[in-house]
Amino acid sequence: MGLIPSLFTVKVAMAPLPMPYLNALKGIEVETSLEQASVFRLHFELSQTALGDWDLLQFDIFRPLVPVSVSVMLGKFLPETLINGYVREAHLDNRTQPGASTLEVVGFDATATLMNHLEMPMPHPNQPDSVIAMTIFGRYGILPMAFPPTPPGRTVMDVTTTQRVTDIRLLHEMAQRNAYECFVQPDPLIGTDLGHFHPPQLFLPPQGVLSTNFGLATNLDNFNVRNDMLQPTSALALWLDPAMKVPIPAPGVVALEPPLGLEPSLLRILPPPLVRPAATFSANYSEVLTSSQSIANRSSRCIRGSGQVDGLKYGKVLRPGLPVAVRGAGREHSGNYYVTRVAHSLSTDHYTQRFDAWRNAVGLTGAEIFIDPMAALN
Repeated sequence: MGLIPSLFTVKVAMAPLPMPYLNALKGIEVETSLEQASVFRLHFELSQTALGDWDLLQFDIFRPLVPVSVSVMLGKFLPETLINGYVREAHLDNRTQPGASTLEVVGFDATATLMNHLEMPMPHPNQPDSVIAMTIFGRYGILPMAFPPTPPGRTVMDVTTTQRVTDIRLLHEMAQRNAYECFVQPDPLIGTDLGHFHPPQLFLPPQGVLSTNFGLATNLDNFNVRNDMLQPTSALALWLDPAMKVPIPAPGVVALEPPLGLEPSLLRILPPPLVRPAATFSANYSEVLTSSQSIANRSSRCIRGSGQVDGLKYGKVLRPGLPVAVRGAGREHSGNYYVTRVAHSLSTDHYTQRFDAWRNAVGLTGAEIFIDPMAALN
Protein backbone atom coordinates (compact mmCIF):
# COMPACT_ATOMS: atom_id res chain seq x y z
CA MET A 1 0.00 0.00 0.00
CA GLY A 2 2.93 2.35 0.49
CA LEU A 3 1.94 5.95 1.14
CA ILE A 4 -1.76 5.68 0.42
CA PRO A 5 -3.14 5.11 3.96
CA SER A 6 -1.12 7.96 5.48
CA LEU A 7 -1.97 10.49 2.78
CA PHE A 8 -5.48 9.77 1.56
CA THR A 9 -8.90 9.23 3.05
CA VAL A 10 -11.71 7.86 0.89
CA LYS A 11 -15.34 7.96 1.97
CA VAL A 12 -18.19 6.17 0.21
CA ALA A 13 -21.70 7.35 1.06
CA MET A 14 -20.13 9.43 3.88
CA ALA A 15 -18.61 6.29 5.48
CA PRO A 16 -14.93 5.25 5.41
CA LEU A 17 -13.95 2.89 2.62
CA PRO A 18 -14.39 -0.69 3.92
CA MET A 19 -11.18 -2.45 4.87
CA PRO A 20 -11.25 -5.10 2.08
CA TYR A 21 -11.46 -2.29 -0.49
CA LEU A 22 -8.78 -0.29 1.30
CA ASN A 23 -6.42 -3.25 1.26
CA ALA A 24 -7.03 -3.73 -2.46
CA LEU A 25 -6.63 -0.03 -3.29
CA LYS A 26 -3.74 0.22 -5.73
CA GLY A 27 -3.79 3.94 -6.51
CA ILE A 28 -5.88 7.09 -6.60
CA GLU A 29 -6.08 9.77 -9.27
CA VAL A 30 -7.97 13.02 -8.77
CA GLU A 31 -8.21 15.73 -11.42
CA THR A 32 -9.67 19.07 -10.36
CA SER A 33 -10.37 21.63 -13.05
CA LEU A 34 -12.05 24.97 -13.77
CA GLU A 35 -12.75 24.33 -17.43
CA GLN A 36 -14.33 20.90 -17.15
CA ALA A 37 -15.77 18.60 -14.52
CA SER A 38 -13.47 17.31 -11.80
CA VAL A 39 -12.98 13.53 -11.76
CA PHE A 40 -11.62 10.82 -9.48
CA ARG A 41 -10.38 7.34 -10.33
CA LEU A 42 -9.95 4.57 -7.79
CA HIS A 43 -7.82 1.60 -8.90
CA PHE A 44 -8.36 -1.73 -7.13
CA GLU A 45 -6.61 -5.08 -7.45
CA LEU A 46 -9.01 -8.02 -7.77
CA SER A 47 -8.69 -11.56 -6.48
CA GLN A 48 -10.90 -14.56 -7.15
CA THR A 49 -12.85 -16.27 -4.40
CA ALA A 50 -13.24 -20.02 -3.98
CA LEU A 51 -16.46 -19.81 -5.97
CA GLY A 52 -14.75 -18.06 -8.88
CA ASP A 53 -16.24 -14.60 -8.27
CA TRP A 54 -14.23 -11.41 -7.84
CA ASP A 55 -13.83 -10.55 -4.17
CA LEU A 56 -14.69 -6.84 -4.39
CA LEU A 57 -17.62 -7.37 -6.75
CA GLN A 58 -19.50 -9.55 -4.28
CA PHE A 59 -20.77 -6.36 -2.63
CA ASP A 60 -22.09 -3.68 -4.96
CA ILE A 61 -21.13 -0.56 -2.99
CA PHE A 62 -20.23 1.56 -6.03
CA ARG A 63 -23.73 2.08 -7.36
CA PRO A 64 -24.78 4.90 -9.74
CA LEU A 65 -24.45 8.39 -8.20
CA VAL A 66 -23.18 7.10 -4.85
CA PRO A 67 -21.25 10.01 -3.28
CA VAL A 68 -17.49 9.54 -2.88
CA SER A 69 -15.07 12.03 -1.33
CA VAL A 70 -11.27 11.98 -1.38
CA SER A 71 -9.14 13.88 1.13
CA VAL A 72 -5.39 14.24 1.43
CA MET A 73 -3.16 15.19 4.35
CA LEU A 74 0.32 16.64 3.91
CA GLY A 75 2.73 18.01 6.49
CA LYS A 76 1.14 19.29 9.70
CA PHE A 77 -2.05 20.57 8.09
CA LEU A 78 -5.50 19.13 8.59
CA PRO A 79 -6.87 16.83 5.87
CA GLU A 80 -7.98 18.72 2.77
CA THR A 81 -10.88 17.55 0.65
CA LEU A 82 -9.83 17.22 -2.99
CA ILE A 83 -13.16 16.25 -4.52
CA ASN A 84 -16.74 15.39 -3.71
CA GLY A 85 -17.87 13.21 -6.58
CA TYR A 86 -20.54 10.77 -7.63
CA VAL A 87 -19.96 7.35 -9.16
CA ARG A 88 -20.54 7.35 -12.89
CA GLU A 89 -18.47 4.52 -14.42
CA ALA A 90 -16.81 1.22 -13.47
CA HIS A 91 -14.19 -0.50 -15.63
CA LEU A 92 -13.34 -4.17 -15.10
CA ASP A 93 -10.06 -5.35 -16.61
CA ASN A 94 -10.29 -9.15 -16.58
CA ARG A 95 -6.91 -10.85 -17.07
CA THR A 96 -6.00 -14.53 -17.16
CA GLN A 97 -2.76 -13.98 -15.22
CA PRO A 98 -3.20 -14.36 -11.43
CA GLY A 99 -3.33 -11.01 -9.63
CA ALA A 100 -3.46 -8.96 -12.86
CA SER A 101 -7.19 -8.20 -12.93
CA THR A 102 -8.23 -4.73 -11.80
CA LEU A 103 -11.31 -2.61 -11.15
CA GLU A 104 -11.39 1.13 -11.87
CA VAL A 105 -14.19 3.21 -10.33
CA VAL A 106 -14.69 6.62 -11.96
CA GLY A 107 -16.75 9.47 -10.62
CA PHE A 108 -17.34 13.13 -11.46
CA ASP A 109 -18.31 16.16 -9.44
CA ALA A 110 -21.84 17.57 -9.35
CA THR A 111 -21.43 19.51 -12.62
CA ALA A 112 -21.18 16.31 -14.70
CA THR A 113 -23.66 14.26 -12.68
CA LEU A 114 -26.41 15.86 -10.58
CA MET A 115 -26.44 19.18 -12.45
CA ASN A 116 -26.37 17.51 -15.87
CA HIS A 117 -28.99 14.87 -15.14
CA LEU A 118 -32.32 16.52 -15.97
CA GLU A 119 -33.57 18.95 -18.61
CA MET A 120 -36.58 20.89 -17.37
CA PRO A 121 -37.96 24.18 -18.74
CA MET A 122 -37.45 26.88 -16.16
CA PRO A 123 -38.19 30.63 -16.53
CA HIS A 124 -35.77 33.22 -15.17
CA PRO A 125 -37.50 36.54 -15.93
CA ASN A 126 -35.62 39.77 -15.28
CA GLN A 127 -32.95 38.16 -13.09
CA PRO A 128 -29.21 38.90 -13.19
CA ASP A 129 -27.01 35.99 -14.15
CA SER A 130 -25.47 35.93 -10.67
CA VAL A 131 -28.91 35.51 -9.05
CA ILE A 132 -29.75 32.68 -11.48
CA ALA A 133 -26.46 31.00 -10.59
CA MET A 134 -27.18 31.27 -6.86
CA THR A 135 -30.63 29.78 -7.36
CA ILE A 136 -29.32 26.84 -9.38
CA PHE A 137 -26.48 26.00 -6.99
CA GLY A 138 -28.90 26.20 -4.06
CA ARG A 139 -31.08 23.44 -5.54
CA TYR A 140 -28.28 20.95 -4.98
CA GLY A 141 -27.22 22.09 -1.53
CA ILE A 142 -24.10 23.75 -2.96
CA LEU A 143 -23.04 26.95 -1.25
CA PRO A 144 -23.00 29.63 -4.00
CA MET A 145 -20.01 31.92 -4.47
CA ALA A 146 -21.53 34.27 -7.08
CA PHE A 147 -19.90 37.71 -7.05
CA PRO A 148 -19.85 40.49 -8.02
CA PRO A 149 -23.54 40.81 -8.98
CA THR A 150 -24.05 40.92 -12.74
CA PRO A 151 -26.43 43.59 -14.10
CA PRO A 152 -29.97 42.53 -15.02
CA GLY A 153 -29.93 41.31 -18.59
CA ARG A 154 -33.24 39.67 -19.43
CA THR A 155 -36.72 41.12 -18.88
CA VAL A 156 -40.21 39.66 -18.91
CA MET A 157 -40.58 40.95 -22.48
CA ASP A 158 -37.72 38.82 -23.81
CA VAL A 159 -38.48 35.55 -25.52
CA THR A 160 -35.28 33.81 -24.38
CA THR A 161 -35.86 33.82 -20.62
CA THR A 162 -36.85 30.14 -20.43
CA GLN A 163 -34.15 27.61 -19.62
CA ARG A 164 -34.37 24.62 -21.94
CA VAL A 165 -31.05 22.92 -21.15
CA THR A 166 -29.58 21.29 -18.07
CA ASP A 167 -28.59 23.52 -15.17
CA ILE A 168 -24.85 23.27 -15.74
CA ARG A 169 -25.17 24.06 -19.44
CA LEU A 170 -27.09 27.22 -18.65
CA LEU A 171 -24.45 28.22 -16.09
CA HIS A 172 -21.68 27.67 -18.61
CA GLU A 173 -23.48 29.79 -21.19
CA MET A 174 -23.85 32.63 -18.70
CA ALA A 175 -20.23 32.30 -17.58
CA GLN A 176 -19.03 32.46 -21.18
CA ARG A 177 -21.04 35.62 -21.75
CA ASN A 178 -19.64 37.35 -18.66
CA ALA A 179 -16.03 36.05 -18.85
CA TYR A 180 -16.74 34.34 -15.53
CA GLU A 181 -15.61 31.01 -14.17
CA CYS A 182 -18.17 28.35 -13.34
CA PHE A 183 -17.10 25.28 -11.38
CA VAL A 184 -17.77 23.32 -8.21
CA GLN A 185 -14.98 22.71 -5.73
CA PRO A 186 -15.07 21.63 -2.07
CA ASP A 187 -13.87 23.90 0.68
CA PRO A 188 -10.50 22.30 1.58
CA LEU A 189 -11.11 22.10 5.33
CA ILE A 190 -14.88 21.99 5.79
CA GLY A 191 -15.40 19.69 2.80
CA THR A 192 -18.67 21.32 1.69
CA ASP A 193 -19.04 21.93 -2.06
CA LEU A 194 -18.84 25.55 -3.17
CA GLY A 195 -20.40 26.70 -6.44
CA HIS A 196 -18.17 29.31 -8.07
CA PHE A 197 -19.60 31.86 -10.51
CA HIS A 198 -17.30 34.88 -10.67
CA PRO A 199 -14.35 36.40 -12.55
CA PRO A 200 -10.89 34.84 -12.08
CA GLN A 201 -9.56 35.72 -8.63
CA LEU A 202 -6.38 37.40 -9.85
CA PHE A 203 -6.18 39.81 -6.89
CA LEU A 204 -5.63 37.04 -4.35
CA PRO A 205 -2.06 36.38 -3.15
CA PRO A 206 -0.27 33.34 -4.61
CA GLN A 207 -1.13 30.09 -2.88
CA GLY A 208 2.52 29.02 -2.94
CA VAL A 209 5.85 29.15 -4.75
CA LEU A 210 6.88 26.66 -7.43
CA SER A 211 10.60 26.55 -8.20
CA THR A 212 12.37 25.11 -11.22
CA ASN A 213 16.16 24.99 -11.67
CA PHE A 214 16.49 26.42 -8.17
CA GLY A 215 18.89 24.08 -6.41
CA LEU A 216 17.62 22.46 -3.22
CA ALA A 217 14.43 24.56 -3.36
CA THR A 218 13.38 22.96 -6.66
CA ASN A 219 9.94 21.36 -6.40
CA LEU A 220 9.02 21.45 -10.11
CA ASP A 221 10.18 18.37 -12.00
CA ASN A 222 9.42 20.15 -15.30
CA PHE A 223 7.77 23.35 -16.46
CA ASN A 224 6.65 24.16 -20.01
CA VAL A 225 5.31 27.43 -21.42
CA ARG A 226 3.43 27.97 -24.69
CA ASN A 227 2.66 31.50 -25.88
CA ASP A 228 0.12 31.77 -28.70
CA MET A 229 1.09 35.35 -29.54
CA LEU A 230 -1.65 36.02 -32.09
CA GLN A 231 -4.52 34.73 -29.96
CA PRO A 232 -5.34 37.98 -28.10
CA THR A 233 -7.89 40.08 -29.94
CA SER A 234 -10.15 43.08 -29.53
CA ALA A 235 -13.85 42.82 -30.30
CA LEU A 236 -16.36 45.21 -31.81
CA ALA A 237 -20.00 44.16 -31.95
CA LEU A 238 -22.99 46.20 -33.12
CA TRP A 239 -26.34 46.36 -31.38
CA LEU A 240 -29.37 47.42 -33.39
CA ASP A 241 -31.46 49.68 -31.20
CA PRO A 242 -35.07 48.52 -31.63
CA ALA A 243 -36.50 52.00 -31.02
CA MET A 244 -34.18 54.21 -33.09
CA LYS A 245 -33.32 51.53 -35.68
CA VAL A 246 -29.62 52.49 -35.64
CA PRO A 247 -26.58 50.32 -34.85
CA ILE A 248 -24.76 51.10 -31.60
CA PRO A 249 -21.14 49.91 -31.24
CA ALA A 250 -20.26 47.65 -28.32
CA PRO A 251 -16.43 47.52 -28.14
CA GLY A 252 -14.10 45.34 -26.13
CA VAL A 253 -10.80 47.05 -26.95
CA VAL A 254 -8.46 45.77 -24.23
CA ALA A 255 -8.63 43.13 -21.54
CA LEU A 256 -9.86 44.59 -18.27
CA GLU A 257 -8.48 41.79 -16.10
CA PRO A 258 -5.39 42.81 -14.10
CA PRO A 259 -2.24 41.70 -15.95
CA LEU A 260 -0.16 38.99 -14.27
CA GLY A 261 3.04 40.34 -15.83
CA LEU A 262 4.77 43.48 -16.99
CA GLU A 263 3.49 43.60 -20.59
CA PRO A 264 -0.15 42.63 -21.33
CA SER A 265 -0.41 40.17 -24.17
CA LEU A 266 -2.92 42.15 -26.26
CA LEU A 267 -0.78 45.31 -26.17
CA ARG A 268 2.18 43.39 -27.65
CA ILE A 269 0.48 43.01 -31.05
CA LEU A 270 0.80 45.84 -33.58
CA PRO A 271 -1.57 46.39 -35.23
CA PRO A 272 -4.03 44.78 -32.77
CA PRO A 273 -6.38 42.17 -34.28
CA LEU A 274 -10.12 42.75 -34.32
CA VAL A 275 -13.11 40.42 -34.50
CA ARG A 276 -16.69 41.42 -35.29
CA PRO A 277 -18.93 39.02 -33.31
CA ALA A 278 -22.54 38.59 -34.23
CA ALA A 279 -24.54 39.13 -31.03
CA THR A 280 -27.31 36.74 -32.04
CA PHE A 281 -28.20 35.52 -28.54
CA SER A 282 -27.99 38.86 -26.74
CA ALA A 283 -31.20 40.31 -25.38
CA ASN A 284 -30.06 43.93 -24.99
CA TYR A 285 -27.11 46.28 -25.37
CA SER A 286 -25.70 45.43 -21.94
CA GLU A 287 -25.31 41.78 -22.93
CA VAL A 288 -23.66 42.70 -26.23
CA LEU A 289 -21.13 44.91 -24.45
CA THR A 290 -20.41 42.23 -21.86
CA SER A 291 -19.97 39.62 -24.59
CA SER A 292 -17.43 41.79 -26.47
CA GLN A 293 -15.44 42.40 -23.32
CA SER A 294 -15.54 38.68 -22.57
CA ILE A 295 -13.86 37.95 -25.92
CA ALA A 296 -11.03 40.39 -25.19
CA ASN A 297 -10.51 39.05 -21.67
CA ARG A 298 -10.51 35.37 -22.58
CA SER A 299 -8.35 35.75 -25.67
CA SER A 300 -5.67 37.56 -23.66
CA ARG A 301 -5.04 34.44 -21.57
CA CYS A 302 -2.72 33.16 -24.27
CA ILE A 303 0.32 32.17 -22.18
CA ARG A 304 -0.18 28.61 -20.98
CA GLY A 305 2.11 26.95 -18.49
CA SER A 306 2.15 23.31 -17.41
CA GLY A 307 4.36 21.28 -15.16
CA GLN A 308 4.73 18.48 -12.68
CA VAL A 309 5.10 19.24 -8.99
CA ASP A 310 6.83 16.96 -6.52
CA GLY A 311 3.98 16.82 -4.00
CA LEU A 312 6.16 15.79 -1.07
CA LYS A 313 8.65 18.62 -1.65
CA TYR A 314 5.92 21.20 -2.21
CA GLY A 315 4.28 19.98 0.97
CA LYS A 316 0.68 20.97 0.29
CA VAL A 317 -2.16 20.73 -2.19
CA LEU A 318 -2.06 22.88 -5.32
CA ARG A 319 -5.57 24.07 -6.04
CA PRO A 320 -7.16 25.45 -9.25
CA GLY A 321 -8.84 28.83 -9.13
CA LEU A 322 -5.94 30.55 -7.34
CA PRO A 323 -2.68 32.19 -8.51
CA VAL A 324 0.68 30.54 -7.91
CA ALA A 325 4.15 32.05 -8.16
CA VAL A 326 6.70 30.39 -10.46
CA ARG A 327 10.41 31.20 -10.25
CA GLY A 328 13.45 29.94 -12.11
CA ALA A 329 11.83 30.09 -15.58
CA GLY A 330 13.62 33.26 -16.71
CA ARG A 331 12.58 36.89 -16.59
CA GLU A 332 9.99 36.53 -19.36
CA HIS A 333 8.16 33.48 -18.02
CA SER A 334 8.67 33.66 -14.26
CA GLY A 335 5.93 35.31 -12.25
CA ASN A 336 2.35 34.66 -11.23
CA TYR A 337 0.18 32.13 -13.06
CA TYR A 338 -3.50 31.32 -12.60
CA VAL A 339 -3.99 27.59 -12.01
CA THR A 340 -6.81 25.99 -14.01
CA ARG A 341 -6.24 22.24 -13.60
CA VAL A 342 -4.43 19.97 -11.16
CA ALA A 343 -4.11 16.19 -11.58
CA HIS A 344 -3.10 14.41 -8.38
CA SER A 345 -1.45 11.00 -8.71
CA LEU A 346 -0.15 8.79 -5.91
CA SER A 347 1.88 5.63 -6.25
CA THR A 348 3.79 3.59 -3.67
CA ASP A 349 6.93 5.73 -3.89
CA HIS A 350 5.91 9.27 -4.88
CA TYR A 351 3.12 11.85 -4.99
CA THR A 352 2.90 14.19 -7.97
CA GLN A 353 0.65 17.05 -8.98
CA ARG A 354 0.47 17.89 -12.67
CA PHE A 355 -0.98 21.33 -13.33
CA ASP A 356 -2.06 23.70 -16.10
CA ALA A 357 -2.12 27.48 -15.68
CA TRP A 358 -2.38 30.69 -17.70
CA ARG A 359 -1.27 34.27 -17.56
CA ASN A 360 -2.25 37.29 -19.67
CA ALA A 361 1.09 39.12 -19.71
CA VAL A 362 4.82 38.40 -19.92
CA GLY A 363 7.72 39.59 -17.83
CA LEU A 364 8.24 40.37 -14.16
CA THR A 365 6.58 43.44 -12.67
CA GLY A 366 8.92 43.60 -9.68
CA ALA A 367 6.01 43.27 -7.26
CA GLU A 368 6.05 39.47 -7.19
CA ILE A 369 6.59 37.82 -3.81
CA PHE A 370 8.50 34.55 -4.11
CA ILE A 371 8.15 33.67 -0.43
CA ASP A 372 5.68 31.07 0.76
CA PRO A 373 4.39 32.21 4.19
CA MET A 374 3.06 28.70 4.91
CA ALA A 375 6.33 26.90 4.13
CA ALA A 376 7.52 27.03 7.74
CA LEU A 377 4.48 24.99 8.83
CA ASN A 378 5.24 22.06 6.53
